[in-house]
Amino acid sequence: MELISEDGKVGMLRMWVDGFRRAGITNYMVIAIDDNVAAVMEQLEVPYWRTTPHKTRDKKDSNHGISATKFQLIKEFLLLNVSVLLSDVDIVILQNPFDHLYRDKDVESLTDGFDNSTAYGYDDGWDDPQMGWSRYARTFRIFSLNSGLFYIVPNARTIALMERITVRLDKNMEWDQAVFNEEVWKPSFGSYRATNVSLRIMDLYDFVNSKTLFKSMRYEGLKHHMPVMVHVNYHPDKWERMQSIWARYVDGDLTALDKYPIGECETAPDCT
Repeated sequence: MELISEDGKVGMLRMWVDGFRRAGITNYMVIAIDDNVAAVMEQLEVPYWRTTPHKTRDKKDSNHGISATKFQLIKEFLLLNVSVLLSDVDIVILQNPFDHLYRDKDVESLTDGFDNSTAYGYDDGWDDPQMGWSRYARTFRIFSLNSGLFYIVPNARTIALMERITVRLDKNMEWDQAVFNEEVWKPSFGSYRATNVSLRIMDLYDFVNSKTLFKSMRYEGLKHHMPVMVHVNYHPDKWERMQSIWARYVDGDLTALDKYPIGECETAPDCT
């Protein structure tokens, strides 16, 4: 299990460390891309790799700029024949994720979907009135994979996937998650050759994004289900919500999540 971290998120990083230690995870390490994080890992006696990845076209030290570097680092482990469970730092670990992976596909990924249809796909209509008799066509829709949490096994296909993503991000100003999805999903056509990686979507109520948690899981029916990992990717108040998720599922405070709106604010989309 690997996490890539930079300075400025030490509180989240400490919670991540507490989570994997509490879950009994032993095969983990932090990829520290600055000296401050490396120093914290020394203090906490956490295995780490201090490295400086080459910057992609998005050279800003922003979430997206830093996130874009992870594919080149994952490739290094795949070349060593090591499987990787990649985790962003804004993730609360509540159970050992390795007990909940199927390990039967090249890539096993968190979804940005928030129910069975959006997470696993659904039939959707397309209406083009000018076609008359054939105005209605069928499409298949599915929400994006989340590149902040995925499991990947080493083979020629996955190594090529990491390389192809890295090359694109080196050349173009693109969002790394969008590139990840395109290279996983897109079929071969014309001169384009697909990566042909096999894919499994993680169970959306075990590996949970924060929209799923705050839109449905915290209410009756799923209220007492224990997630494995929760990625606070849909909300800007990440640290506050992470602390409350820990209070709910670790400390047992059943009201810890009640104060939060489903989205960014109670009056969304007008949150100014």
